[in-house]
Amino acid sequence: MRKSRKLIAILATLALLATLLVPMVGPAAAASTYEALTVPSLTDDTRDTLGTVLVKTTAGSVYQGHMVTFRLPSDYEFDWANLDVDANGKIQNEAYLFSVPPTYSGDDNGLAGVDIDAYKLADNEVKLVVASISDVNKLMGNDGYLYLYLKNVKIPAGESGDVVLVATAPSTSGFSSGEVVVGKIRGDVVLVSVDEVKTFTDDTTVVLRFKESVKNAFEIDSESIKLRLPDGFEWSSVGTPTLIWGDSNWLNDKNSFEIVRDGRDLYLDVKKDAEKGMYFSVPLGITVEDETKAKTGDVTVTISGATDTDPTSLVVARYGEMGANVSAAETPEIIAGKTEQEIGDIVIEETAPGSLIKGRTITLTLPANAKWGKLPSVDTENDIDIDNSKGYNGFATVGKDGRTLKFWIGDESSDDPGKITLEDAEVILSGDVTGDLNIEVGGTAGVKGSVTVAKVVPPVVVKAAATPDVKIGLNDQAAGDIEIVESIAGAIADDENIELWLPSGVTFSAEPTVEVTAGDLDIDEDNISLTDGDSRLIIPVDAESTTASTIKISGIEYDVDRTVPVGSIKVKVGGLAVNEVNDIDTLDDYYAYDDTKQNEDNYYVFGAGDTDEQIIFKRDEDGAFPGDDEVATVVNANVVTPAPGEQKATVVFKVGDTKFTLNGVEQTMDVAPYIKNGRTYIPVRYSAQAVGVAAENILYNGGKVTLIKGDKVVQFTIGSNVMLINGVAVTMDVKAEVTSGRTMLPFRYVAQALGAQVNWDPTTQTVTMNL
Repeated sequence: MRKSRKLIAILATLALLATLLVPMVGPAAAASTYEALTVPSLTDDTRDTLGTVLVKTTAGSVYQGHMVTFRLPSDYEFDWANLDVDANGKIQNEAYLFSVPPTYSGDDNGLAGVDIDAYKLADNEVKLVVASISDVNKLMGNDGYLYLYLKNVKIPAGESGDVVLVATAPSTSGFSSGEVVVGKIRGDVVLVSVDEVKTFTDDTTVVLRFKESVKNAFEIDSESIKLRLPDGFEWSSVGTPTLIWGDSNWLNDKNSFEIVRDGRDLYLDVKKDAEKGMYFSVPLGITVEDETKAKTGDVTVTISGATDTDPTSLVVARYGEMGANVSAAETPEIIAGKTEQEIGDIVIEETAPGSLIKGRTITLTLPANAKWGKLPSVDTENDIDIDNSKGYNGFATVGKDGRTLKFWIGDESSDDPGKITLEDAEVILSGDVTGDLNIEVGGTAGVKGSVTVAKVVPPVVVKAAATPDVKIGLNDQAAGDIEIVESIAGAIADDENIELWLPSGVTFSAEPTVEVTAGDLDIDEDNISLTDGDSRLIIPVDAESTTASTIKISGIEYDVDRTVPVGSIKVKVGGLAVNEVNDIDTLDDYYAYDDTKQNEDNYYVFGAGDTDEQIIFKRDEDGAFPGDDEVATVVNANVVTPAPGEQKATVVFKVGDTKFTLNGVEQTMDVAPYIKNGRTYIPVRYSAQAVGVAAENILYNGGKVTLIKGDKVVQFTIGSNVMLINGVAVTMDVKAEVTSGRTMLPFRYVAQALGAQVNWDPTTQTVTMNL
């Protein structure tokens, strides 16, 4: 039994050894990477050391026989004298070419478990081969690391740009193919840079750095490097150079090197070569010599001279007059008629340090159709800040219309221009607003301008399929279908109504068909209704959409009475489903109205109950924008004048009776007609409507009554017997007057001025008008 177990153990061991002797193909995911630890600046036509390459392999990916080649660009050569190649091309001095550390970052190095041989393939190419495996556990359990050295490489003449080392491996190898930049050939060049680009108003100091790409890149010349400032600026001083590396004797010896300034020009005068490659910095003063010529913005130095430099121009500072600019970081789309509309961040940035002075103010004013909903948060840069001790959290409202915020400058900027960013502010807007939302910036800090902070889109877009003609005095007249299209999903709120209302004198003949034709908006079709004498259509919404939806209203017919003027029938679209800013309950929730907590009752405020509570605007049952109830208007019919044979209307008034008839239909006035000086006086509203004047075309102003019908404009003055018809004076035999608070007009003159025929029956005391 013990012999059998021993035999099994021997066979298992032999099987394992057999697997180690058979070359294995690494998995496709296994790969090696190549990273240059340095990318030195080089010059051509010389020998130099290129960047060391770190080769990393994945654990278990490299096996016996796997290989990779490394090729330098054409005409480059490895240092074969030191690599010591035998007759078979095998490199004897492997340590000069590569090394495999036993550990890497504290872990075992997988490649320390193999033996690697190196071979010369060409003057510019070597090959590494895994010759054997010495520690399979180390190889299988750890990533591998190898350093490839590129010492004393020959760089041919005329080369420039990146030096690229190309790695090539068979597809069966655990090594990968790839490329890595191991040097940059700049030629004999001096690299020029600036430590910091400062903003200044009168003068400043900049620190420039000069670094040779190779030793003696500085040409010996009195204008080895020339630095020229833009017109209007001058070099005002030259500080003591600071050696970073190189030849300190050369840098501090004016017989070897000197910096000379001459107005807007500055020269690096190189009189002899340094013993070492040079890298140094020097502080240089800049002043504004002529403000009429000095241009605000970047101060760019032009670099020229006998020495090649990189770059040939350099921004060294920024010149700015005292001031500040305002802009918006972005202009998001926001929805009219809705709360919680976040505008773009407002950025206020100084053009020079100290431009915004402590204690001065900046105001932000919205247009008349917008109000502030939520105060912004504040982010600042470069020492500047707002004064949080004033207002509520640093902000105060101006007035009581909700349009203007004010804040104060606290700490001022010093070395660099300050920047204030106002983030996450919210506004509410009237339902009929569209287009750019612009904020006017003002205050005592001197920041002025207008900034666009958002693009306002309507909650819905309303379209009519057609605009057929309809006639006054007729019923059941077809109008165009109407589509209500959401601008974005969820723009129509649930548990509220969409409403469509018609102009005075127009009513729906019957309830039209309402349906959702696109999207997933859910309307309550069973409770669609007509109200306000069939002039208003109510569409209840059960659930808001997740996909922008379309509502179609079809089968629309109108009854048009004779008071409707010729022209478009404008259908207004609104309701709390699309215009929540006129709903007091919504506003109370949004502004967290609490009359038991806040200091000002019946106002919306920021910081309710705080000693620095700020009034926004007055709370109103009609909402934030009373009277602006519609979010859209659409024309779906045109009123035209009926043919002569169709113009039939008979109105009968009776003296002393508040009732009158229109085409036989009895109606009621609030004041009865009366006779005075032989003329029948009728209340202006009813006399005008009787002859076809629309209610909106009856105008009262300063004791004058103006009636407009078609191309006729008729005007009466209280207490005067002169009537104007299209500006022409006509004398009446009585005067217009006010009785019991009502404006009364002599009906015959009204009717005749507007083209109606009047008959008086003294027996029945009735006035009959035929139109």
